[in-house]
Amino acid sequence: EKEAEIKHKDFCVDEFNTNQLQTENKEREKQDLIAKIEDLEMTIKTLTEEIDALKAEIAEMQVQMKRAGEDREKQNKEFQ
Repeated sequence: EKEAEIKHKDFCVDEFNTNQLQTENKEREKQDLIAKIEDLEMTIKTLTEEIDALKAEIAEMQVQMKRAGEDREKQNKEFQ
């Protein structure tokens, strides 16, 4: 009976150690994923800001193109 208890205790200790290693590995993996998520969120923020800036530039260029077209039309009328 004592031998069975020793085997059972050894089994429990091995399982506990295995569980602890798996927990540490999963915790490390979790931290890596959290860091990756934070990095991707920063990338999304940066890209969103860049897209907004480019949209504003496009809008400004469209206004300038319209004004240039109007100016050309005016000059064309004056020329004729």
